[in-house]
Amino acid sequence: MSWSLPSLWAAVERFAHARGAVPVTLAWNLSQGSVVPGPSELLMVPLSIAEPRRTIPLAVAAWLGSVLGGFLAYWLGAAAFEPVGRPLLAFLGVGDVGIAKAAALMAKYGWLMIVGSTLTPLSTKALTITAGATGMAFPMFAMALTAGRTLRYALIVLLLRASEGYFHRLRQRILGQ
Repeated sequence: MSWSLPSLWAAVERFAHARGAVPVTLAWNLSQGSVVPGPSELLMVPLSIAEPRRTIPLAVAAWLGSVLGGFLAYWLGAAAFEPVGRPLLAFLGVGDVGIAKAAALMAKYGWLMIVGSTLTPLSTKALTITAGATGMAFPMFAMALTAGRTLRYALIVLLLRASEGYFHRLRQRILGQ
């Protein structure tokens, strides 16, 4: 099967109008926020460009999935650290001293690291798992993750709204419409 940019974009637009776009965005962000590698905006941004009126529902779904996925990653870090994480780190040469240093960093700067990771290319997933593994207080973790993700998706929505006309003109030029 041969794909062209117009046929691929037509498929994105069809999906953007479908009822499943919002739940699939939530599911993607839930899985991406917990264990699946990939960009959290993978679905939200192109679907929002294809159907600008759905930007807010898609952003809310992406935000909710991302936060819940982060909570799941925290739990995985807490539950799997002793049976899986500690032996893996030992195999990689990280001993109790290194683990204690990481725990001290998370205790002192964890909330800042979590917020920062949601706004930068740092791996939020790795830090949420670490927060659970090092015993960061869940209320502090939850507030930091929720605040960071809220700011991230608010900024994305603002950028999408501000560039809506540009994306429309670009679409017309690329697709020859």
